[in-house]
Amino acid sequence: MSQKTARQIRSKWESKKWFTVIAPSAFGYAELGLIPANDERNVIGRTMEISFYDITKDISQLPIKLKFKIIKVSEDSKAYTQLKQIEMTRDYIRSLVRRGVSRVDAIKDFETKDGAKLRIMCMVITQSRIKTSQKKIMRKIMLDLLEKKVSETVFDELIQEIVLGKLATEIEIAARKIYQIKKAEIRKVKVLSQPVSPT
Repeated sequence: MSQKTARQIRSKWESKKWFTVIAPSAFGYAELGLIPANDERNVIGRTMEISFYDITKDISQLPIKLKFKIIKVSEDSKAYTQLKQIEMTRDYIRSLVRRGVSRVDAIKDFETKDGAKLRIMCMVITQSRIKTSQKKIMRKIMLDLLEKKVSETVFDELIQEIVLGKLATEIEIAARKIYQIKKAEIRKVKVLSQPVSPT
């Protein structure tokens, strides 16, 4: 690379502005990091994916991946985001699903008390293999619990209960009525639409 080319690259990089990416209210408006851009128009619509560990510094939350989308930029170069997705890492899920166990999945779209629409994918891992009939009953218990919980809870509160593992614990307790459970997890959440703003 010639000195002229290196100077041009450096000059182009130095002319960029840095924006501080801010998490939404469910995550306490935590700072997610810095991103460079020529101007705010190039920032809006961009996505950032991080581990929940990056916010909490709790090693147990390393398997939780969060995806945020930038929706607006303030005058003080802060880029505000919306949550788009929560997902457990594949390595973590693989570590749970060993030989001799059963995995029961449940997937459904739900609506929160304040009008947000979410596609929630949860799973239960049993201590040993179970029958198809038991899986069916367990799946119904999972979906019934989610339907009741989500419909009675506002978006921010629900997201906090999901990432902190509280909702998965409730599913685990309910599923134990059918069979011995090794682990329950909300493995993925897609935010289909945000809460309805009060008028």
